[in-house]
Amino acid sequence: MYIGKISELTGASRRAIRHYEELGLLKDMVRSGSYRIYNEKHIITITMIKRAQILGFTLAEIAPLILAKQTERDFPLGVANSTIDKKRDQIKLDIKKAKELDLALISLKKDLNIMFS
Repeated sequence: MYIGKISELTGASRRAIRHYEELGLLKDMVRSGSYRIYNEKHIITITMIKRAQILGFTLAEIAPLILAKQTERDFPLGVANSTIDKKRDQIKLDIKKAKELDLALISLKKDLNIMFS
């Protein structure tokens, strides 16, 4: 399958797909002349990358998992779970900070209404 079709199936732009390839996240494409031919494995990898990015992961966070899968032929589930747990901890911290900011804004609003009413 050519890059246009894989882009359509995964929602990843052609530019993103080429970037993933440059980073070594997509390998083993068969060539037909100057065209790359992608397969089901590439669809799975790109879909996983896109899903992880939607959930807030960067390519720098995703890459070690994909590269480990390629070299070891076994998905590093323990590393993936640890990476997800770290992301969840960061999100919890961000939520806490956002709640504190919201309370500070409520307080500011209240103080302004008292001072200028």
